[in-house]
Amino acid sequence: MADQSSGWLSKLGNLLVPASETKDNPIAPVTNTRILNELIASFEDSLVRESVGKSMLFNAHFLIILHPETYEARQNAFPVIVNEAVNAFKAHVESKKAQFENIAPVASSWFFKFGGGREFGGEPIEPADVKVVGALTGILPGNESVQVPDRIHVTRRVKQTNRFEKVDVDLNTFRHIDFREPGAFVVKFTFEQPPAARSAVAPPAARNSPALPRNQGDGLAQIDHYIAELNREDSYRMRDREIVIARKEPDNQHFPNYLLLESAYVSNPHARIRFNDELQRFQIASFSRNETRVNEQLIPRSEPASPQWYPLPDQAQILLNSMVTLTFQRT
Repeated sequence: MADQSSGWLSKLGNLLVPASETKDNPIAPVTNTRILNELIASFEDSLVRESVGKSMLFNAHFLIILHPETYEARQNAFPVIVNEAVNAFKAHVESKKAQFENIAPVASSWFFKFGGGREFGGEPIEPADVKVVGALTGILPGNESVQVPDRIHVTRRVKQTNRFEKVDVDLNTFRHIDFREPGAFVVKFTFEQPPAARSAVAPPAARNSPALPRNQGDGLAQIDHYIAELNREDSYRMRDREIVIARKEPDNQHFPNYLLLESAYVSNPHARIRFNDELQRFQIASFSRNETRVNEQLIPRSEPASPQWYPLPDQAQILLNSMVTLTFQRT
């Protein structure tokens, strides 16, 4: 009788708690480590899936979709998660270098975008869910200013099989996801490439021409910039003691000390950088209603007529509106 009672209680327990949620197969809570592990798993899968011959290829764009409550609880940790993910990606690439002669990603930076939603692809998003969508490049939901195809090729873990699969996703599936700009991060690659690959992205010789006023030889600083929505990078040599960062528009073309960026995410003007002779250091002022960050630190907005200057380190990453990355290097 004792065995029968135990069996009856076991059956009742299975009715109340589905087998998939018992201690043999528990639902993992959404911790920072779990989000990180999902990103790493997605990256490692893409490296195996996308690499071909002697060329190493991997996903560079990642969307991390969470339930809104989970998003709110975890958002302060997103920069740390991204930093840890990038470190893990780099370590994995280094460990695979012996197998490949060339590192050939389609993009030139890793792009991460976090969003909160209750539905994705017709499936509900529960508080315990973490959905990572990866692609070689080009996932930019919420960017209406750029023409994108109706469908994109992505890699994501399929819930039924628990495996990563390559699928076509209709961009309308992202319409229920709140991709907030503070949840976006761009980290430029720093891999050593063969000479041929390096020459392909080297700054044009024309930029070394001493045509601008107050010329300082090779310049006071070099600013490499990457525009995420166009997947485009270039370099700018800062030869003036003060420059303006602005959107590329016809009215700005005749200013010799303007760094013009072809992006809808850049304000007009967005910021100014100057070299302070008295302090012998660089400073930055932001005028944009959107975010300007220096090494992840938010720079408060001021008016163009009354700039508030903040220290700019000799080596710094400047992020404009979470979409345009400037790598600043004093020369």
